[in-house]
Amino acid sequence: MNSRLQEIIKYKTGGHQTAFANLLGWTPQYLAKLLKGDNFGLQPVLSILETLPEINARWFLLGKGSMLEIGKLFDLQREALSHIQELLDLDKYIPYMDAEEIHEFEEAVKTGRKPVYSPDTLLKWKGQLSERENDLNAKFAAATNKSDAICKQKIAKK
Repeated sequence: MNSRLQEIIKYKTGGHQTAFANLLGWTPQYLAKLLKGDNFGLQPVLSILETLPEINARWFLLGKGSMLEIGKLFDLQREALSHIQELLDLDKYIPYMDAEEIHEFEEAVKTGRKPVYSPDTLLKWKGQLSERENDLNAKFAAATNKSDAICKQKIAKK
């Protein structure tokens, strides 16, 4: 079971034991004991399976099957895609964010969590984006009208 725990640590935190211990609310010393085989009872198994529902309990306990549950993998993929879509939806507002808001966005991207912005902030950004789009559309329409007028002239102006 110790080798399977090591595989889970590698999967979840890239092998960083302290980060894994923090994820589960354990001390690094407690994790080190588990990795040595000391006190590997039911409680740490339950903690791991509750915190990481994508881990196949049969694999973890018995070494049979694959480490990750297929159904849970699909859930994780859906969750990841949803998170990515949320970030992409916010990405268009970056030009309107202040330094603190950009920092929040950057931290959310780095940590894999959802950035937190107030509804008023989102509404403000939508308004700014809408203003910019209207301004660009007006400039484009004016340029198109000018181009059309030039093209309709019999003799080009010199």
